[in-house]
Amino acid sequence: MKIINILFCLFFILLNSCNSDNNDAFNKNNNQEVKSIKKRDLSETEKPKSPEELLKKKLNDDQKKQLDWLKETLGNEKFDKFLENDESKIKSALDHIKTELDKCTGEHADQQKSTFKEVVKAALENNNIDNVNQATCNNQF
Repeated sequence: MKIINILFCLFFILLNSCNSDNNDAFNKNNNQEVKSIKKRDLSETEKPKSPEELLKKKLNDDQKKQLDWLKETLGNEKFDKFLENDESKIKSALDHIKTELDKCTGEHADQQKSTFKEVVKAALENNNIDNVNQATCNNQF
């Protein structure tokens, strides 16, 4: 009878130790799952994008280049007002700016581009985007 009791005790001790190992493994897996959930939660909270970033996603490379040129030309306040315009008008204005800057060639290209920059700035003085499409590299507005 003593031997049977000892065997039962050994069996339960063995069983208990096996079970505790599984709990440790389970807890490790559970902790990894919790950590991965936390990582997912952090990635879901993105910063809200600025209107400029949202617009740039919809532009081609040339338009992005002209948008950067326009931002430099106008400064932050006027540029932010410019971004409030309709997307199709903005794209049209950027295409027009590219076309006109491509026309600024020859000996006085830098001077023409500088003058065109001032003309565009003046055209957008009242935030009327339609005026940009009338500005030309030849100083006419």
